[in-house]
Amino acid sequence: MVDYEKLKRDIDRTLGIDLTSYKDQQMRRRINQWIERHRLNSYNQLVDTLKTDPAHRQKFTEYLTINTSNFFRDARVFEVIKSEVLPSISQRNRPRIWSAGASIGAEIYSIAILMNEAKFTPSLLLATDLDEPILEKAKVGEYLSNQVAGTSPEYLAKYFTKKGNDRWVIHESIKENVVFKKHDLLRDSYERNFDLILCRNVFIYFTSETQHRLIANFVDSLKPNGFFIVGSAEQIMDPAKFGLERFSYCIYQKTS
Repeated sequence: MVDYEKLKRDIDRTLGIDLTSYKDQQMRRRINQWIERHRLNSYNQLVDTLKTDPAHRQKFTEYLTINTSNFFRDARVFEVIKSEVLPSISQRNRPRIWSAGASIGAEIYSIAILMNEAKFTPSLLLATDLDEPILEKAKVGEYLSNQVAGTSPEYLAKYFTKKGNDRWVIHESIKENVVFKKHDLLRDSYERNFDLILCRNVFIYFTSETQHRLIANFVDSLKPNGFFIVGSAEQIMDPAKFGLERFSYCIYQKTS
């Protein structure tokens, strides 16, 4: 355990990632799997490799920050976003939307497609992540077939261009609406006055104490009656504690 505590400090110094806020057992298992896969002998060798091998450092950072996503992930949630959430915020003055932990950009682009279908444009469509290389991939907007599997044939034909046998590129008309920015949920300040914030499948990796702190920060960033959406494994047990009320499956609304 002492070795792992040292590793957490070393990774913070080397990568700027604070592992003290993550669940130890889950994160240790992931790191140990990485060490075994890459035939490293110890935590110290891992840190030495991160310091001397930029390619290894980039791949490890992507692995550690768990960049898994796909378009229209969780159809139940996106149906409510389409039918109730977006129509509600489209009536507001200069609506602002934030996808936190945006990963490869599939979530924010899914929102942008739905907004285009509804014929409204927010004043800000923000996507943030800790991992800068993954944000660069998101800006390119090129995806494998399995990553767009949840997209209807109509949307694929309208908003994507097929590239080769197994890749799809999202149209510039959608990409140009999104602002991508590096942001550390644990350390950076939060922008305010959002009408909709999505932070899905991110909380599950953090300790309960850290989860509560992040939820409070997100609620502070919402306008009254703003919507907050989490992942299916991240249901908020006592939403009233944070000034929220349950709106639908995985979707909460800030009380005015």
